[in-house]
Amino acid sequence: MSWMAGPVAACLLACGGGGDGGAVPPPTKVDFDLVFDNEASDGSRSLKRAALDGSAVASVPNAINAVRPHARADGRALVYTSFSTDPLQVPTLMLLADFSRAATVLSSRADVYEREAVFSPDGRRVAFVSQRDEPQGSDVFVATLNGERMEDVRNLTPSASGAVSLDVTPAWSPDGSQIAFASNRDGSDFKLWVMHADGSQVRQLTTAGAYADVFPTWSPDGKLIAFQRRSGDRYRIGFLPATGGSPAFFEFDDNAYAPAWSPDGQRIAFVGRVGGEYDIHWRDASGSGPITRIANPGADRNPSWIKRAAS
Repeated sequence: MSWMAGPVAACLLACGGGGDGGAVPPPTKVDFDLVFDNEASDGSRSLKRAALDGSAVASVPNAINAVRPHARADGRALVYTSFSTDPLQVPTLMLLADFSRAATVLSSRADVYEREAVFSPDGRRVAFVSQRDEPQGSDVFVATLNGERMEDVRNLTPSASGAVSLDVTPAWSPDGSQIAFASNRDGSDFKLWVMHADGSQVRQLTTAGAYADVFPTWSPDGKLIAFQRRSGDRYRIGFLPATGGSPAFFEFDDNAYAPAWSPDGQRIAFVGRVGGEYDIHWRDASGSGPITRIANPGADRNPSWIKRAAS
C-alpha cells in the first residue's frame, strides 16, 4: 500500500507522482545529476557529482572545504558553505560561478557565521542564513547577485526585541514568491514556516509537538513541501501540502535526512544512514518503486540536483 493519503496523494498525482490508483507517467529523460558534500576519513570535505545510477562519481573542481551545495537552475553555478580547516575561522558563503576557476567569497562581513545559501529560481538572488544581526541566534537573509557580489542584503526574519531564535534551512518556492524555512521561534523545537519572499505574511506550517522539522524542499508545482522530521532518534522524510495540513511519510529501513525534490518532480533525493554509512539515495516521488543508493567512500550528505550541460 502506498504511503500517500488524502491531499498529499492528490497533489503528488497532479505533479506527476505515481501511487495507488494513479496512472504512472512514462519515464522521462534524465537531464540532471546529483551534487553533494563528502567527508573523507581524514575529515576533509569536498563536493562530489554523480549520475543517478551512481556512475562517474567525481569531485567538483575548485570547491574547497565545501558543504551544502545548491545549484543554479541552469546548472552552471553553485553556492556552498566553506568550513575552514582553521577552527578560529567561521563558515563562509562561496560562489562557484565558473567550474574552471576558483570560487569567490560571497559573505560580505568578516567573522560572521553564514551558511545554507540557495539560489532563487531565476538565479538572480540568494537566500541564506546569517548571524550578522543576531550573534546568539540566526536569521534568513536575501541578497541580489550582481556578478559575484551580494547587494541589497535584507534580513527577512529579524527577531523581536529581546527574543533569540534560530531561523535556518531556507528554500524558495518554484515561482520565487515564497520562502519556506525552519525555526524554533515558537519556543519549541524546529518547525516549518513559510513567508513571502519580502519577509511578510509569515505563517507556521507544522504544529507544536515532540519533533523537529527542517530542510524543506518544494515540489515543482509548488503544491507540496518535503522535509526532514526528527522524532527522538528517528529521522524520516515527510510531505505536506504547502498550505499546511497533516504530513505523510515514506518508508525507509533506517534514518533519512535532507530531502531534495528533482526539478522534473519525478524523484526525491535524500541522505540515508544504513549500517552507520551515510550515502545519497533517491526514489520515485510517489514513494513507490525501488530506492537507489549511490555508494561512495566517506560520508555523503546534503544532495542537490544539478542540470547537465547541453551536449
